Amino acid sequence: MRPMGTEEKKQLRAEARARHEELSAAYRAQADTAIAARVAASDAFATSPLVLAYCSVGSEVDTHALIREALRRGKVVALPRVVPGTRTMAWHAIGSLADVTPGFAGIPEPADNDATRIDAASADARALALVPGLIFDTRGFRLGYGGGFYDTFLATFPGRSLGLIRERQLIDDLGKYGAQEPFDRPVGLVASEGKLLTVP
Repeated sequence: MRPMGTEEKKQLRAEARARHEELSAAYRAQADTAIAARVAASDAFATSPLVLAYCSVGSEVDTHALIREALRRGKVVALPRVVPGTRTMAWHAIGSLADVTPGFAGIPEPADNDATRIDAASADARALALVPGLIFDTRGFRLGYGGGFYDTFLATFPGRSLGLIRERQLIDDLGKYGAQEPFDRPVGLVASEGKLLTVP
């Protein structure tokens, strides 16, 4: 597999971002509603006592409905805060989406409060992490935003991980583009509007 240079990977990310932005608002809304319904109906979501989510922004797959549904079902829901100067995230439980304010790169984050801190590395094996990406492939690998935060997180997370992606950003194999590196961590499930894939 040919390793991708830094500039090549930046270009692929730029192209992926452009494709995200080109999707019509109607398509995104329809796809995101279907993705949320598919995830909410899944066994992984139903049996998870803890959902580690992310607060979607811009053209990302919308996670707000899933966050509200998890809270409605009485699950513990935690969102990440970027730890400055590192590639790590600290997770904090929230009671509602009103508990977040713009943080790192303008992304909504929960308050830095020891009382709400969740140790993700010690989570129940049934815990479910929702993972963002610019592109996912059918093997669970993803092209992220370049920070390395989720690769670091997934390396020690003992629960189940689920990538959210629209069909038009789901491809067969990121390796064909040289966009896979040794430290990349695949997710165990990938949800699109058309399917829920269990990664072998």
